[in-house]
Amino acid sequence: MALDQLAEHKEAVRRFLEEERDADRVTEYPELCTADYAEHDPAMPQETVDLEGAREVYGGVATAFALRHTVESMVAEDDLVAARFTVRGRHIGEYRGIAPSGRTFEAAGQATFRFRDGKIAESWFNWDFQGMQEQLRPDSATPS
Repeated sequence: MALDQLAEHKEAVRRFLEEERDADRVTEYPELCTADYAEHDPAMPQETVDLEGAREVYGGVATAFALRHTVESMVAEDDLVAARFTVRGRHIGEYRGIAPSGRTFEAAGQATFRFRDGKIAESWFNWDFQGMQEQLRPDSATPS
């Protein structure tokens, strides 16, 4: 694969993760992803979702938490991009039946993205969901 195409894939992943445009990944999904996009995330209520499901799931997360993703590093080869990221947030809305606490969290994660025809066709997320939950507990040492 040409270096310029790998660079384009990495830039698409950065846009997807860091939500640079309008700070809203939900609106970015159709532009950055294929119509048959599949997202895998074992931390979510349904581990694998399609494009609309991903938009719905992420929309709920974004409503519950003021989020900011930072890409720490990326590598690309063939049709794959792997990214290591940090997600930071504040619990500002109800999430899975838990009332907003105002508490903050920071969690590390890794995601792999598969491209087809210049768009993200599939992604696999692994991030420290348990660590996030622990930081949001009222008795955690994380300052709010």
